[in-house]
Amino acid sequence: MPISSKSKPILAVLVVAVLFALPTAAGATLSYSKTVGQPKVYYAQDNGKGAHLIGPGYNSHVSPNGEFVAYERGTISGAEMMLFSLEAGKSRRVLNLWQESFLFAWSPDSTMVAGLTGPLNGPFTLLAVDLETGKKTKLARGFFNGFSFSPGGEEIVYGVAKSQRNPFKSDVFKVNIDGTGRVALSHNHTSGYPLWGPKGQIVFARFLGAKQRKYGPKTELFAMNEKGQRISQLTHAKVNQLSLGLLPIAISEDGARLLAEFNGQDQGYGVAVSTVTGSEKKLTNNPESGFAGAALSPDGKTVLGTTGLGFGDPHPKVVTVPWSGGRQKVLVPGGYQPSWGG
Repeated sequence: MPISSKSKPILAVLVVAVLFALPTAAGATLSYSKTVGQPKVYYAQDNGKGAHLIGPGYNSHVSPNGEFVAYERGTISGAEMMLFSLEAGKSRRVLNLWQESFLFAWSPDSTMVAGLTGPLNGPFTLLAVDLETGKKTKLARGFFNGFSFSPGGEEIVYGVAKSQRNPFKSDVFKVNIDGTGRVALSHNHTSGYPLWGPKGQIVFARFLGAKQRKYGPKTELFAMNEKGQRISQLTHAKVNQLSLGLLPIAISEDGARLLAEFNGQDQGYGVAVSTVTGSEKKLTNNPESGFAGAALSPDGKTVLGTTGLGFGDPHPKVVTVPWSGGRQKVLVPGGYQPSWGG
């Protein structure tokens, strides 16, 4: 997210850490990458057992029903979105020139995906792709920071700016999956990173204090309904000048437990946020390589993520940790960028 030229260390953390997702489940399928230099994608049982190689790639995303894994594969001409079927045991290409693959969304019924395409430096086009027919529907164009399907799968909410110029002016919109009915849910040019929860609430970030802070605004999390109304502030985090702040990652089925990621210079870590009380709890004592959250179990009790992929640490692991905090459980030594589904 372009805030200022001095904030590039923060942005590097965002690219690695921020994976917007539906509230994925601790179910039948786990996917992840291994080997940082030449990454390969694997899938396994949700406890890390029974691993199988899919192929070269990274940024994998398991479907909600656990039957497919979408992932990025690099080619000479650019990145492409691949879809692996666990039943068929093979992959097929879904989208060529896939951009910013860490921004991705599955529909709740696992029949559609949303992703970005376009030139390397943007602006990008947000597409909804029907996986059965292959039909690609253009939904919006610009510089995106996140998007998410509605609980019923008929709409998509997204955050977008018209340009990357500083100050970064982003708003939240929603649109039908056929590209009609586009509605602005914010108008202040300081809102983005939306996540549509199972109960209909939309959690999003606001960029605050741009004029008072030296290197750019900080983010705090807010919630609103699907009409952009009944807005309430969820978090009140302490954010130093070299940090960005909290961004939403996943939310529990009852909407009460939220997984967020704190992003800053040389640090990034998962934070458990209560949408009821606004309480915040770090999920690690090591802000540099302690724990990067990726997904949340439907009941909100277990968080999936990566540890050891931080600054100067060459030993990543896919782990789980209780949402309330506690000891990490290693699922995959050497793994990173995990996803859950099924």
